[in-house]
This record gives sequence, structure tokens and C-alpha cells, in this order.
Amino acid sequence: MTSYSGTGTAAGGPGGTTAGELAAECRAALGDAGETATWSDAELIGFLNEALREVSQHLPRVGVVRLAALAGTRRYALPGDTLAVLSVEYPEGREPASYLTRRPHKSRRFAGAAAAYDFLPRHDLTAAPALLLSFDPAAGETLAARITRPHAPVAAAADPLTVPADHHHVLVQYALFAAARQLQAREQASAAGNALLMGQLAANVRRHELSYLQALNRILTQRQGESNVVAWG
Repeated sequence: MTSYSGTGTAAGGPGGTTAGELAAECRAALGDAGETATWSDAELIGFLNEALREVSQHLPRVGVVRLAALAGTRRYALPGDTLAVLSVEYPEGREPASYLTRRPHKSRRFAGAAAAYDFLPRHDLTAAPALLLSFDPAAGETLAARITRPHAPVAAAADPLTVPADHHHVLVQYALFAAARQLQAREQASAAGNALLMGQLAANVRRHELSYLQALNRILTQRQGESNVVAWG
């Protein structure tokens, strides 16, 4: 993640692989390495951006935003694209670590809680996502909020990907699905299209869609078996 100005900094992203490198992998998987390419580099980058938006709904990037606590302040702005808050460590740096308990801010239990928080998501453009505390924090301490955000879009071949390398195959599978879908749309728009070819293209689109979903679901199923740290109370 990039730094978040105003209230703290966020942890760095995976980095390493660029959009151009993964686009080249997509082109190789499509068998589109001839002199006359079917898809331009810009189209492949566009497919990757579609994949990033889709994957962000299931495998968002995770980072930590550190917020400087202010005396008498219970509401803290979070990055505008924050999807969820996974945990809040306060005060940061204790051994063992001390975490706040999440409670609904409209409940009576929240009002009387000594160490609780709630996440106020962004539903429109009128207010930024916020972290709400049930208590007055001590000035000078740090709140370390572990959050999820969408993956950063890519505009050029040199832009780094924020998706971990072991998930890149999911992006490639989605790009293949998007390319097959585009071919189908082009044929549908052509007056010379025939029923047999349309059937073949539709089957190809479905095959690539299933390959993408299977690759994604394997990761999601594996994550379901991971253990979690539970905060009691």
C-alpha cells in the first residue's frame, strides 16, 4: 500500500511484477505472438484492470494504516477505498499485542465498552470511511488498523501489480476469459457471423470463465482452512 497522508502510513504492496510482464504472459497463453496481433497491449492492460476489479471483491489487498491517537478524538478517517477493517491494535507495540473488540456502534454495549471499535464504511461520496472508538485514546499512542482495499489499477506496462505473485494465474485466467468474450462480441456484431462459429465461441467463453472461477475458488477454499486469531469479549 502507498502512504496515507493525514493520519498515518500504510504498509507497502507486494511489487515486483509489472503489468507489462503479466500482459506478455497473457499474450503467450492466448497464442497471440504472431506478427499481426489480435489484441493490442492496451487491450491486454484493459483485461488486467478488469481482472483486478473482479479479484478485489474476493481477494483484496491487505495492509496496515497507523493512526496517531489524539486526546478526546474517537473518530479517525481511513483511506477512501477501505473495504473492511480486520483488526485494530491499540496501543501498538505491546507484548503480547493488545487488540480492540469490534462492536456495533449503535448498540448499548458499544457505548459502555472500554476498548471497542466499529468500522463506518463509505456508502457514497459524502464521507470517508472511518474508524470509531468507544473510548478516548491516550494522546501520543498509535492505533494500527489492519484493513483491506481494492488492488491498484494499472495504466501503463511499467506499473507494478499489487496482487501477490502466487495469485497472478487468476489474473491470467480472467484475461483469457475477457479476450474470449471480446471475440464473441466482435462476431456477434458482424453481419457475416454464422451459427456454428457463434456456438464455438460461446463454448470457449464458458470454458475460460470456468477456468477462472476454478482458479479463484481453489484459493478461497484454501483460505477457509486457515486459522484465525479470535478476540474474546
